[in-house]
Amino acid sequence: MTMPALSRRRLLTVGLGGGLAATRIAGAHALAAGVDQLLAAMTTRELAARMFMLPLAGTVLTAEEDAWLRELKPGGVMLTGNNFGTPDEIRALVAAIHDTNPELPPLVALDQEGGIVSPIVEDSVPGAPTLGQLSGEEIAALAGARAEMLAGFGFDVNFAPVADVAFAPDSFMAGRAFGSNPASVAEAVAAYLDGVAGSSVRHCAKHFPGHGRVAVDSHLALPVLDVDPGLWWEEDALPFRAAVDAGVPLVMLGHLRVPAWDVLPASLSPVAVRVLRDELGFAGVVVSDDLGMGALTAWGALEVVDLAVDAGNDLLLFVILHAAPEVLIDHLVGRVERGETAPGRVRQSVARLLRMQLGPVA
Repeated sequence: MTMPALSRRRLLTVGLGGGLAATRIAGAHALAAGVDQLLAAMTTRELAARMFMLPLAGTVLTAEEDAWLRELKPGGVMLTGNNFGTPDEIRALVAAIHDTNPELPPLVALDQEGGIVSPIVEDSVPGAPTLGQLSGEEIAALAGARAEMLAGFGFDVNFAPVADVAFAPDSFMAGRAFGSNPASVAEAVAAYLDGVAGSSVRHCAKHFPGHGRVAVDSHLALPVLDVDPGLWWEEDALPFRAAVDAGVPLVMLGHLRVPAWDVLPASLSPVAVRVLRDELGFAGVVVSDDLGMGALTAWGALEVVDLAVDAGNDLLLFVILHAAPEVLIDHLVGRVERGETAPGRVRQSVARLLRMQLGPVA
């Protein structure tokens, strides 16, 4: 049986006695009040869990996965290659994930960029290198078609578009970026986001501060983006600036060390988050790239959580787990209870996530 997307639509009629429906209809002030009400009702563990987006094993939700999803109530679930079967299997899996927390379903996300990153093979929309050769109107139309397709499966978040500029043929992002010219990439990113405006699927610009100058694969090792800050602002940052101006709801931090900023990779760096927030003016959800990737092997699994939270990430994304979900979440709970992480720090991130999930579609 196929089922509609549940998260935002279902929240129109369930939870808090229908109060969330009134929240969405009444506007920004009521939304803020509704989010505050939800936050006040959450335990420390529930708040901590909303900051995590976690993986699953296969195309069907196992009994064990169903149990920990219902117990932990994480903020999201990330589906990757092993999770994608037939279209009916995908719809059933997304619906089963949503059903583990009917009152406040986890966000279900994927990377559907098109081209070489297409876990849903039925997607007929091309990848960014091809889209980048089209007009803005054509990009917007095709992006909208992809978003409509993903909404039909029930997805809440698509980690696209790529806002990296593939400056050289050996760029790690050469097969995934809109092109090699910062201005044209910025135009393509803006057009893509214009095309998905109004979709129930939230989209994400990635991989800030820009993965396009490096050849190193951050799945395997930590790249170094050694670029003059002024040049970075005019070139690498330009597509991200366009995305923020277009109202993108999420920005993903890449695993890149920027010597001009920090000794830590951007995904774990408070400097990177400050630049994104203060200099680009981004007020939405900051999400890390996969915190289990090879770029971060210098830090243990729990240390990565500490650094990611301290840096200012709102959503901690895991595709590869080096510790069990409950261990990761309870570690953050312990930090809050010991006073190592301020409770307000966690609430701030969860508030951003809830405003995005429950607020009106842009």
